[in-house]
Amino acid sequence: MRSRFGPFAHAPFTIYWAGGLVSNIGTWLQNVAGSVFVYDRTGSALAVGILNFATFGPLLLFSVAGGVVSDRFDRRVVVVVTHVVSLAVATGLALFALAGQATEIHVIVTAFLLQTSWAIAKPSSSAMLPALVERRELTEAVGLNTLQFMIAQLVGPVLATVFLATSGYAWAFSVNALTFLGPIAAMVYLLVRGLGGRVVLAAGGAAHRRARGVVAFIRSEPWIAWVLAGVVATSSVIEIIRTLSPVIVTTRLGAPSSDTGLIVAAQSVGMVIGILISVPIGRRGLSRTMAPVGFVFQLVGLVIVSIASDLPVASAAVALIGCGFSLSFPVLTGTIQTEVPDAVRGRLLAIHQMAHLGNRPFAALAAGAIATAFGAATATLAGIVLAPIGLLAVRAAWRALDRRAEPVAAVAGTTL
Repeated sequence: MRSRFGPFAHAPFTIYWAGGLVSNIGTWLQNVAGSVFVYDRTGSALAVGILNFATFGPLLLFSVAGGVVSDRFDRRVVVVVTHVVSLAVATGLALFALAGQATEIHVIVTAFLLQTSWAIAKPSSSAMLPALVERRELTEAVGLNTLQFMIAQLVGPVLATVFLATSGYAWAFSVNALTFLGPIAAMVYLLVRGLGGRVVLAAGGAAHRRARGVVAFIRSEPWIAWVLAGVVATSSVIEIIRTLSPVIVTTRLGAPSSDTGLIVAAQSVGMVIGILISVPIGRRGLSRTMAPVGFVFQLVGLVIVSIASDLPVASAAVALIGCGFSLSFPVLTGTIQTEVPDAVRGRLLAIHQMAHLGNRPFAALAAGAIATAFGAATATLAGIVLAPIGLLAVRAAWRALDRRAEPVAAVAGTTL
């Protein structure tokens, strides 16, 4: 029975996972409510793009610092401190909104501060995962964490829709503030149990030597750059839809802005469906096929969104885009995890994370600027260029990997 529950058979992991889920639901509630708030006040897609730039910009600025902090201090304390700061910042915005004094500047500044806190906390939160489950369960635990983010992306926007249609922005911002208590409670539990603290690293500067070796390794393995290009392409499409969703809902579909959460939720539904259908496909040894199919799904979804005139059709197209992401992104990520040596894997996955999330502020700004100048349909169609880039990147990556394997196979044949 315990084996059927997998990582959830361990109470520390379950509490850790639940705390993260609560916080991430609040994050997506805030993301959607904040986007609608800024758009309602300004009527500008560019302003929404600036908001999303402020949301993802800290990933570029503070992720490296978060990794340094994670290795020097108790990781549980880092998570507690950063989430206490986030609780205070989010509470401040909620109080401004309750008093009727909140502006788009307050929302943008709050987004920047909350994401700064998250960028510093994330390395510590991720690094403690191996201490919470058995080694053989680590891969499954990572998968469950990915599912956690997808569930939050589904539930948070739906909650935003409910709050915006009933009680308004102030209550949405207030609930987000309360969700920061989830990780704080989880870390207190781990502190009491003595789990998840800082791992003492061996002395001698080995980490610095490996860091210098990463650049040379990437140069010697060109497929890595192509994989990262594919990651940028599929992730950028997701951000384009998230940025343009308030504009699409109000100007293209003629629906109230409170329905924006339904579009974002549809994308999350598509992501979950993509994850579910990718499992049997991968087990049949067809993983490489999934990535190009995912890019085609995203291309078709963008075309349909650009011409859709009603919410159900647009939602189905956005779900197709999300499904395409879940077919492409895990394959590209898994390739890096399995094809690089352990000595450089962590650093390369950090670069991968920057490719995944670090491109989004620029995609948000570009989408917002094009929508302001030429309309939401044109901005959506502009995203189509990313699909061919992704297809070319995937093809080049697979070819480079096959060429690398050929000398090994030849040597093995000669030996036999």
